[in-house]
Amino acid sequence: MSGEYGLQLERSLDSMRIVDSYRVDTGDIDELARSMDEHGILQLPTITPDGMILLGERRYLAARRLSWRTMPVYVRAGLSDRLGMLLSRQADHLHQKPLNPVEAARLYRELKLVLEEEAAKRKAATQFGAGTENGGFSGGRDSRPPETTPTQAGKSARKAAQLITGRDSSQMLERVCRIEDLAEDATASAQVREQAAAELELIRGGAGVNASHLRMNTALTLDQLDQLAADPAEPEHLREQARAEAERVRESDRKAAEMERLAQEALARVKRGGSSRKPQSLALASVPDPAASRQYSSRSFLVVWGDLDQWWLNYDPKQMAHELNDEDVAMFIRVVEGSIRFMEQLNTARSTLAA
Repeated sequence: MSGEYGLQLERSLDSMRIVDSYRVDTGDIDELARSMDEHGILQLPTITPDGMILLGERRYLAARRLSWRTMPVYVRAGLSDRLGMLLSRQADHLHQKPLNPVEAARLYRELKLVLEEEAAKRKAATQFGAGTENGGFSGGRDSRPPETTPTQAGKSARKAAQLITGRDSSQMLERVCRIEDLAEDATASAQVREQAAAELELIRGGAGVNASHLRMNTALTLDQLDQLAADPAEPEHLREQARAEAERVRESDRKAAEMERLAQEALARVKRGGSSRKPQSLALASVPDPAASRQYSSRSFLVVWGDLDQWWLNYDPKQMAHELNDEDVAMFIRVVEGSIRFMEQLNTARSTLAA
């Protein structure tokens, strides 16, 4: 049997293997084995044509525990030759020359998509008829499989990174992917695309990804200032301030992190309507009028939220309680509450589109 996700067939357990460099907590295999013995497999493992297990390591181990010789699986075809070769070599400990981050990011992007599709299929199987013989959908002709959730996407990202690099380098690889997207984004300015291409060359040559990531953040912020300066619909004094702020940042001879901060502060000053007073920090900036707020692109959105991914792991709440004043905490609460409102509006809009 074949379908959207690959070929379904019986496969010898001896022809299958777990990727050695990806360690997982296998949990209670005996309990899973008892369930499989009584009810069968509700969701099939997914493997590559040469037998490497992409999803379903625990089900494979449970089948081994039951002394099964074969088990039904999905064989996921369609992987690029480069990705298939990498995974095969990794499983056999033959991979010698490490990939540079740009090469790794391209394989990571491909593998993450495969894992996200498989995760969506697994969720759909439990939601739309997990008890069917082939683990497929039984929700009717018009039933739609559920989309990948943020939690599933995070797991897929971590596993893809682990398979490609041997560690959870998903944040670094996501940053490289973002720079690649900017280099190829036809809607981005020529200056942004050129800098993104230059940063990719630096990364290929061994430069650090984080510095390139910070420089691209600065470039995107400067691009917003340039757009404001060139927008005839804006007041002349604001356009002039945007030009001056952008020039001041570009003339600064600072490290990447400092340049990023300077650019963000410059944009914040312009957004507040032309105040030349340098704020103590962005945390104390006044709340912009939503009706007057500019709307930015999805790529800008991804840059902002990509930086915030798992930010809470890098801060100690007790330390923040000692060091933040009332205004700082009020700003934090305002941002969180606004973000929650936006999340609810985004979910509503996506539900409307999917209807």
